Amino acid sequence: MSTEKNRREISGLVVEKWANLGTCISHAENKTVFVKGAVPGETVRIRTDKENSKLIWGTVVSAENISTRRIESDCSAFPECGGCSYRHIQYEEELQIKKSLLSDSFLYVSKLDPSQIPEIEILSGPSDAYRNTAQIKIEFKKGKTNAGFYKENSNSLVSFPKEGCKHLPTEMNEYVRKNLGNKKTFSRKGDWRLRYSSGEILEYDKKEVKIGPYLPEKLEWTIPAEGFTQVNRFLLEEWMLKIRSWIPKDPGPVLEFYSGAGLISLAIGHLVSHLSGYELSNSSVQAAEKNAKKFGYSHLEFHTLDLNASLPKKLDSFDAELCILNPPRAGASSSLLDFLDRFKASRVIYSSCNPSTLARDLGILKNVGYKPKEIVLTDFFPRTKHFEVLVLLDL
Repeated sequence: MSTEKNRREISGLVVEKWANLGTCISHAENKTVFVKGAVPGETVRIRTDKENSKLIWGTVVSAENISTRRIESDCSAFPECGGCSYRHIQYEEELQIKKSLLSDSFLYVSKLDPSQIPEIEILSGPSDAYRNTAQIKIEFKKGKTNAGFYKENSNSLVSFPKEGCKHLPTEMNEYVRKNLGNKKTFSRKGDWRLRYSSGEILEYDKKEVKIGPYLPEKLEWTIPAEGFTQVNRFLLEEWMLKIRSWIPKDPGPVLEFYSGAGLISLAIGHLVSHLSGYELSNSSVQAAEKNAKKFGYSHLEFHTLDLNASLPKKLDSFDAELCILNPPRAGASSSLLDFLDRFKASRVIYSSCNPSTLARDLGILKNVGYKPKEIVLTDFFPRTKHFEVLVLLDL
């Protein structure tokens, strides 16, 4: 692998097409090159970020044959900063690129027949100031505290932009500006974990936070310190309403896996007669129980369970026709996929934060007999390489 010290430049790269993870593909020196900050059709000079015997990753330094689709970036840290991938094209085009890449993953990874892939719906919102959480990297150098985000494919710091990060609410950018110089202690993990909660900025590795109120019922959730929740404050409600729309009338008991602090469970609580949620994090399970109790949802129950281990046999006798899963980036565990194969609930709702592992899992579920009925690309992370996907599967 190349290191920061032996980065080099390569000129005359012809950019061929968009690829996953916010890059374009080119070729040089009998290697495939993944280029950040390019647009297909351009000829570019790059600085390498990382390379091995077959692949090179690099960032554009300059471009010729400049594409008419290129726009000027509105962030001084782009494209060096690893946070954004698409600040050099219009947001509408970014959405279409993500949709095309997702469709390709269903064809080539899931091995779905084109006729089996429903039209992909896009759920999107404002592309700036959307994040309700941020992990800002901290570096101590020569008695000075520096904050920022890592460079692409590197753990070298790119300073926090003077104008603030475009992803963050004004209040969070202000908090960083005001508090960076006088912070006495930062997380031992080398980052500053901030959450925007009801107009207030909190350090979420130290205290629990509340999110909401959302939905007509004005639901609020308590998220434990270090607990996970979706980060896009503008799309959260629409995402929950989409899941709601997929709950059948009188669905009977429901099984939910990777249930977290009960975000989905509470959102559908009034539509189900009984729900059992399973989650590895005991603090999240306790938060889910507390959240359900606050709204009088005694028919929702939550259990601590390692979903990577063999699932208990008693689950096989659970009388449920609907399973919901919201796994981490690694996707559904093999033991959970084995369970779905045996259990054969008539409907599965899969919320994915990683399209690559989703495509892998859909290929497995296809062999069980599940067919995608609706697919919604949920762009929780505008201007970045990431996005989430909701899939409704029926047997």
